Amino acid sequence: MKKRLCIFSFYDQDGYVAAYVPYLLENLSKCVDRLLVIVNGRIDQSGQRILERFTTEILIRENTGYDAGAYKYALVKALPENALDQYEEVVLCNDTFFGPLKNFETIFSHMDQRDCDFWGLNGYFDVMFSHIQSYFLVFRKRITGQGLLTNYFLEYIDETTTSIKEIYGRFEFGLFDFLTRQNGMTYDCYAERSHINIYSSSYMCLKAYGLPILKKKTFSNLRENWDNIWCTLSYIKYETNYDVEMILDYVRNHYGLHIRWENIERIEAYTIPEAVTYPRAVNGEAEIEAFVSDSAFYIYGAGVNGSKCYWRFARENPNFKGFIVSDGMGEMERELYGHPVLEFSEAGVMQSEKILLAVEKQYADEIVKTIKNKFDLMRIF
Repeated sequence: MKKRLCIFSFYDQDGYVAAYVPYLLENLSKCVDRLLVIVNGRIDQSGQRILERFTTEILIRENTGYDAGAYKYALVKALPENALDQYEEVVLCNDTFFGPLKNFETIFSHMDQRDCDFWGLNGYFDVMFSHIQSYFLVFRKRITGQGLLTNYFLEYIDETTTSIKEIYGRFEFGLFDFLTRQNGMTYDCYAERSHINIYSSSYMCLKAYGLPILKKKTFSNLRENWDNIWCTLSYIKYETNYDVEMILDYVRNHYGLHIRWENIERIEAYTIPEAVTYPRAVNGEAEIEAFVSDSAFYIYGAGVNGSKCYWRFARENPNFKGFIVSDGMGEMERELYGHPVLEFSEAGVMQSEKILLAVEKQYADEIVKTIKNKFDLMRIF
């Protein structure tokens, strides 16, 4: 077995350690030599005792920066300089998923045969901003030995932020872009590559693409995701060895969803939903880079797509002037990455300036109808 360090990020609003967490850690502990747990916020006494079954290295920090902030705390403050040199692989893992549905020993053994510099369990590909999802990442010696991982967190991750959009931009997409496009590192995924939404189409991801986990966020949109949830639970109950009661217990307490184990029928009893995919871009990266290369521009959209768009096309571009949102957005962040976030009417965009439209298709369609003949506009989706 390769010598591995795992940094595990834990957060619960009440400091409670649900049953799925020790299952995850027990399985993961068999594959790592050292486990460092970073708790964001607080943990109750019973939870502390549970975590101590797996490691004596449990550190508690302020609840800022999400999982990226926890990882930075470990890499920059908790671990001594050059601590990563003694490990062949460094694992960053958080508690946002149920699983594994297959043993981590099997997963690591499988990925040991893959020639890459870092890997994860799944990602989004063939779409704008392709990347590996950051809830589980494994970095090998070519990255950690050069100090690329630690240096990136030190320079680019803001451990004090409370903006999830910044974390998506800086950590999930930003780190992937930094390693691959800027430094030529190679990557791979355990699950088959796709552009399927692992939340709205979790059943398809488990069944057809071999995803070995279930994200907790799958249960956050019950009304629109009901068929998918039933199919997913049926698959886990009848096709895996994972105790579905750990899922039911969690979603009962956190989402108010009361499902009994005996009520989960075999998949034939349900309507299998069509796969929900992430949209492909209508313009490629080369076209976008050319568009923003020669004059001042704004990014229309200050959500996750706008954040990723900034990180890819605007962060080092002196032509970038700020973010625009539609009028009447109400309460919103007035600044993102140190740049202003302005309602459209107050931005005062001049006709010589350009707008990069970084919102989802249905919103982009409406915005284009309103301003397409007045401004030089390029849309992402």
